[in-house]
Amino acid sequence: MTNFTRLTQIFFIAAITLLAAMVLTATAQENTDQTSGMQQEISGTDLDNAAQAYVQMQLIHSEFQQSVQQTEDNEARQQLQHQANEQLLAAIQETGLNVETYNHIMSQVQSNEELRETFIEKVQNSQ
Repeated sequence: MTNFTRLTQIFFIAAITLLAAMVLTATAQENTDQTSGMQQEISGTDLDNAAQAYVQMQLIHSEFQQSVQQTEDNEARQQLQHQANEQLLAAIQETGLNVETYNHIMSQVQSNEELRETFIEKVQNSQ
């Protein structure tokens, strides 16, 4: 392999690496911008809805655990898992939230002590 060919390959790899780094940085910046905007947009209604969904999801999870423990067949377990996933999704959607918004709220609840305390209070009131 000639020095020119080797140098061309090295340059090509470096250019691809630089391009990938620029794309990843731009994507990360867009995600950060979107997340920061969302952090300020959790309304009391959305928090109430997330608390209601959380309570329903806990009930579904509990029922699922009991059913799985009573089932030894792997195919039946997979079917139960599929049904539980559908029920979890429905529990979120019935509150008027979508999965992305619910996940965002839960992420904020985990990282913000004041919001977490408010959320716990709402969960306790929903039970």
